[in-house]
Amino acid sequence: MDNQHRKSSSLLTHALGVIIVAAICNTVSANDSTVKADTATPPDIICMMNWAQTFFPNLFSPPVSGVQLSSPYTYRYYPDTNAYVGVSSADNHVYYQGPDDALPRDIGDLSALLNESGCGEKPYPVVFIHGIASSADTWVSYRDYLINSAGWTFGGIPAFNPATKTVAISCPLDTPSCTGNTGNFYAVNFSDNQGLFLDVQGGELAVIIQAVLDENPEATKVLLIGHSTGGLAAREYLQGLARVFDSATTIPYREDVAKLITIGTPHQGSFWAETCHVNFDIFDIFDKVGICDLLPYHIDSNSVSIKDLQPNSAALNVLNDLATHPLPSNVRYVSIIGTGQSTLSSLVDFQTGDGIVTDTSQNLIAVTGDLPLQQKSTTIDIPFRDCGNKIKVPVIGSVGQTHTCETTDISVGAEILRNLQ
Repeated sequence: MDNQHRKSSSLLTHALGVIIVAAICNTVSANDSTVKADTATPPDIICMMNWAQTFFPNLFSPPVSGVQLSSPYTYRYYPDTNAYVGVSSADNHVYYQGPDDALPRDIGDLSALLNESGCGEKPYPVVFIHGIASSADTWVSYRDYLINSAGWTFGGIPAFNPATKTVAISCPLDTPSCTGNTGNFYAVNFSDNQGLFLDVQGGELAVIIQAVLDENPEATKVLLIGHSTGGLAAREYLQGLARVFDSATTIPYREDVAKLITIGTPHQGSFWAETCHVNFDIFDIFDKVGICDLLPYHIDSNSVSIKDLQPNSAALNVLNDLATHPLPSNVRYVSIIGTGQSTLSSLVDFQTGDGIVTDTSQNLIAVTGDLPLQQKSTTIDIPFRDCGNKIKVPVIGSVGQTHTCETTDISVGAEILRNLQ
């Protein structure tokens, strides 16, 4: 078991301290080499370079769309940061030269960077799952990056129809490259974003997974990425607890998931769900300021989702009873933990987290303990920006959240990519 608590980092940035080796001639410049169209360059090299400039703009700016040639190197030059990144056809290694480097640096074999950047082989379709009061649109920035910069095929938005118990895959009007069928990745829409019990969300997801596999008959499994309650819906299916909304019969896990990546998921619930729902006098101080307003969209304090998200709710107690409902041991698990905002874990106690879910609750390993599972966790500080929200609570003071920023955060995006293989 790999319990890895660390800040978001990359093979590329770690490698910048390696010993300088022979590589691109130091006299190469943007003005004395041949410009080559992207269509003539191997797509994986273009993808890797797009990844570098997207996720490390402090090193590679401004963004560049073309490539240049100085045999045996295919490279890009970034005038604002006076930096080069290139690939040598002689040894298939990636090289970097910054403004303070007399010679380029050997970053390593291209295949390692392809795995790091999500530009390598795509063995399984990826299914993105939204959280409470959200939708497939929460993944738009990642979706656009994967389509436009990584060369992925967007299969569309699969949604479960409760009336027919079937799944329809639609395409956004602003995404003409969407296929509506076969694809490398999909973004789920649940039939209701607050009115479904966690096990019913898991039931809809189970049917959606089968629909995605039907559209990709060469694939035997999918890779699930769930934000917030989306990660719990995935667990409901994996642990054999999922059911269709009007049925008491559970859906058995079909051995069709390779990995589950959870982001900001409240595996042990969220105290905000409790304060948002209960009506006891002790919480009147919260109700007067509308504690549910900490999230920048409407939350129904009496919704079944809010009830299920309370710490020690019946739903979470069943889900976290791993002795009775175990997680499949042949699935790999990654917990991406958002931090940077003080998070209430009880009435007056704060803990590190994303303002909505504590770091402990986001960490699946805190639930699984020493169980023999393939799992790890990664901690990422999420900077406060417009996608977050702040309110003032009497006695407690100002509190903020960046939970809703996790699906657009650049470091979270980089962490997702490096865990796709």
